[in-house]
Amino acid sequence: MKILVLAGGYDQIALIQKIKKRGHYVILADYYKNPPAKDVADMHYQISTLDEDAVCRVAEDEQVDMIVTACTDQALMTVASVSDRLGLPTYLSKMTALNVTNKSNMKKLLNDCNVPTAFSYIFKRTEEINYNLFEGTYPLVIKPCDCNSSKGVVKVQSFEKLKKAVQDAFELSRSHQVIVEEFMEGIELSIDIWNGNDEIKILSVTETIKRKDSENDFTICGSVYPAGINQDDEKQIYDIAERIINGFELPKGPVLIQAIKTKNGIKVIEFSARMGGGTKYELIELISGVDIMEVYTQLVLDNMVKSVEPKKTTKSIEMIYIYARDGVFCKLLGFEDCKKEKIIDDYFLYKTPGTEIKSAKTSSDRISGVIISATNQEELLKKKQEFLHRADIWDINKESMMIKESIGE
Repeated sequence: MKILVLAGGYDQIALIQKIKKRGHYVILADYYKNPPAKDVADMHYQISTLDEDAVCRVAEDEQVDMIVTACTDQALMTVASVSDRLGLPTYLSKMTALNVTNKSNMKKLLNDCNVPTAFSYIFKRTEEINYNLFEGTYPLVIKPCDCNSSKGVVKVQSFEKLKKAVQDAFELSRSHQVIVEEFMEGIELSIDIWNGNDEIKILSVTETIKRKDSENDFTICGSVYPAGINQDDEKQIYDIAERIINGFELPKGPVLIQAIKTKNGIKVIEFSARMGGGTKYELIELISGVDIMEVYTQLVLDNMVKSVEPKKTTKSIEMIYIYARDGVFCKLLGFEDCKKEKIIDDYFLYKTPGTEIKSAKTSSDRISGVIISATNQEELLKKKQEFLHRADIWDINKESMMIKESIGE
C-alpha cells in the first residue's frame, strides 16, 4: 500500500518505521523543509498538515491507499476529513475527530456526559465579551479552541492581562473561538488508555511537570511516574474514561486524558483519541510493558483491535523535556555518554541540527527528550543531577543554549 503520513516529528519516525517494516510505501506531509522523519520516509511534501485541500491534492495525485498520523492532535481532523472526502479507510469519523480536536465542542459534550471538568465560558470573535463576568474569579486560563499542544494557553491574574490573552487567543484560533475557564489547583495528570474489545485498560498515569520559570504559561518540562494516585483515584479514572468513550462514541483505540487531581476529586482538562506526544509511546512501554505504537499501527493499517495486558513497573521514571534559548541548534553534548554509562535510559532528538530556535514555550519548541529510570526516587534524583551536570546543547557558535533552570538545576 501507499500510505500518506501527516506530521514528521520524532514520534512519527516510529510510526513510519513500523509501516515500512510491513512493506508499505510512505509519503510524508510536513510543513518544515527538513523534519526529523523526512529521512525515514520514501517521499516528502512540504505542506501544512492543517491544510486539508493541500493534503487532499497530494493524496489524489499520489493515489494513496490510506492517510494516517500518530501522537499529534489537530492533524487528526485532517486525516478524518480528507479520508472521508476521498472514501479512504480510517478508524476515526469526521464528527468524532471534530469533537476531540475542537475544545468548544469538547467542553459542551464533557458537560453533557457529566464528566467533571473546569467551569468555563466559550466565546466567538463576533461576540461582545462582558469581562465583568470574571470579577473575583482569578486566576483564569485562556485557550484557543483549536491549537496544537499548549500554544496560546495562558494563566492570567488580572483584568488587563485577561483582555490581552483573549485577543491573542482569537488570533491563534482558526475557528475564532476562545475558552475562558477556572484555574484548577492540584496535581496535573496525563492518563494514557487503550480502549480495547473487551475493556478499558489504563496504560500509564504520570504527573505532568511544568517549567518552574514559567508562571503564567503551561510549558511542560517533564512527566513523572508514579504519579501518586490511590485506588479511589484509579476507580474515578475508569469511570471518567468510560463516560468519555461512551458519550463521545469513541472508536476502539488510544485515548489520552489530561486531568487535575483536585481536593474534590479528578477533573478533566481535555482529552484526545490518540497517544500522548513527546515520545510518550516509549514512556508507556517502560511503565506498562505495552508497545503501544505497534498496537496502534495494527489498528490503523489492519483494523485489528489488539488486547493488551499492562504490567505496572515498580521503578521510578521521569521523562525530561529539554528546551533551549534562542539561537541556531548545532548539537547535543554528553547525552550519548550518559546513555552508555546508564545515567539515562535513552534520549530523543526532536530538532535537526541547523534548526533556528525562536521560543521555549510549547511542546513544539523542545529540542530533546530524556528518559531516566531508577529503583527509587532518591536514585532517580541523583541520576538526573548527574545528567544535568554533564549534558549541554551547543548553538552554531559553540555556546550553551540549553535551559537547565526549568528542570532542576
